[in-house]
Amino acid sequence: MGLLQASNDACVAMSEYVGGTEEIFVEKMNKRAKELGMKDTNFVNTNGLPVADHYTSAYDIGLMSKELMKHPETKEWFNTWQTKITVGLSGKKQTELGLTNTNRLIKQYPGANGIKTGFTQEAGYCLSGSATKGDLTLISVVMGSTTSKIRFAEVSRLLDYGFATYDSAKLAEKNEIMGSAPVQKGSAEIVNAICPETVSFLVKKGQKEGITTKVKLNSSITAPIKKNDEIGTLLIYKDKKQIKSYPLLAEMDVDRVGFSQMYIRMLKTLQ
Repeated sequence: MGLLQASNDACVAMSEYVGGTEEIFVEKMNKRAKELGMKDTNFVNTNGLPVADHYTSAYDIGLMSKELMKHPETKEWFNTWQTKITVGLSGKKQTELGLTNTNRLIKQYPGANGIKTGFTQEAGYCLSGSATKGDLTLISVVMGSTTSKIRFAEVSRLLDYGFATYDSAKLAEKNEIMGSAPVQKGSAEIVNAICPETVSFLVKKGQKEGITTKVKLNSSITAPIKKNDEIGTLLIYKDKKQIKSYPLLAEMDVDRVGFSQMYIRMLKTLQ
């Protein structure tokens, strides 16, 4: 509901349900913000209404928006234009309430898929907007606009610039097998190394060829191995210079075999 239209009471109710009290939930919000790298953010309440020492930045809103976009259910919420909810206590008088999304970007901008509007007198008209074209998804954040119309226009301009200037170099799909490694004393002789997340890089148009990868598997892997144990690394290079690395994980459990099984396996290799 709060993603379609501002709902301060719903924010408080949800925080009390999840955290027990709004204060405890705000502590969780600040902890999670730090985990996401939101260095210029401090939450004091759950609804964003002006209060001393409650602040954030456009960059931090972008980080938070990126994290929200990882969850499939949020995409449905972001892109719902109109819906109805029933308000009132069960068994008593209830009313059907119509809601319309305040984010007009999803109707106005091709490929738009979120995210959220915001407004207070102090912050002005704000918008975190997202759109996807092909393999590239961009997030644009505008804060402090003097009118609602300006925030939509500025976010659209930023998205236009991004799609005209940048491209996405997809290097690995989530759960893609990136290689196989031999396993010593294992019930399986090899184990696949998978990438636990989709890996893509933002590059300027025409510079995809400069991004390359290298798979480096651990030189010695001995059973037992648990699924999702780290067994290698995906190295990312830009113009032959390493810029990033991602862990590669075991696709499955591999149990340790006993001496008799190892002996039988050795005999088979001699045949």
